[in-house]
Amino acid sequence: MSNKGTSGTMTRISPLFNDVFLSIFGSPDSKEATHALVNAILTHAGVEAIGEISELHADAVTGSGIKIRTARLDVLVISEDGALVDVEAQRYHANVSNKALFYASKLLTEHMPKGTGGDDYDNIPRIVSITLLEGHEVFEGDVALSVGQVRWDRGDSTVDGTDRMLFLVAELEKIRKRYTANGLDSITDEAEAWLYALANGYRDDKEMNELMSHFPTLREFAERYRMAIDDPEVKRAYDRYVESTLEYNQIVHEAQRKGYATGHDEGRKEGRKEVIDRLRELGIDEATIAAINET
Repeated sequence: MSNKGTSGTMTRISPLFNDVFLSIFGSPDSKEATHALVNAILTHAGVEAIGEISELHADAVTGSGIKIRTARLDVLVISEDGALVDVEAQRYHANVSNKALFYASKLLTEHMPKGTGGDDYDNIPRIVSITLLEGHEVFEGDVALSVGQVRWDRGDSTVDGTDRMLFLVAELEKIRKRYTANGLDSITDEAEAWLYALANGYRDDKEMNELMSHFPTLREFAERYRMAIDDPEVKRAYDRYVESTLEYNQIVHEAQRKGYATGHDEGRKEGRKEVIDRLRELGIDEATIAAINET
């Protein structure tokens, strides 16, 4: 493949924008696209693929209690062979590993088979956490897809502790940089094609058609992405996000300016509180507020 693609012909809304992402991968009719994405990533990582999807839940909320924090999963996949996959679109990098651990742990405790015998631990469900990270790099090196699991350190070697909990982090910025340097020749397998599409959206027909000719599963993504960004509700949500981001930056800038006269830290803190309150008044969801607050 050799086309770099230079001009976009569609509205450039990130596929990881919450409303777009859930439309592509979290709708009742998203099973084909979501199954293709998950298995492309698992295969790239050398991990066993999951079976067909039996259940798909968007914005899935795990257990709650008076002093127990809930976890709101972007997309929860339950496969016919019992695997539980949490697919997260994350636009800020703080505590990526700890957040994945928390979400995976909640899934494990909620889906652990009930019983009293020790044999129940042989039936622990398979938990897979996939974080699609936009805009930041958290690990050193050029590898775009990192894999983690429980391992035992035995001094001169390590051995796998369990295959029941697996963590994968895809750093889309690394895919984007690789493409910028080498064009579509840098895309070597289906997983990287998916990550490229998630990093860049639909840049132009010629470029995407070339990718789809090599990786046909992307056709479902392309179609669902088109439908999502043409949805008036999605467009309105994105416009609110852009306006809120601009307003946030203006308020923070003004707070910083005042801070130089009255104390920089105090001014910055006051500005952040003011803008967060304003975003909530506008009806912006907490995940988007957190993402904006990281900018």
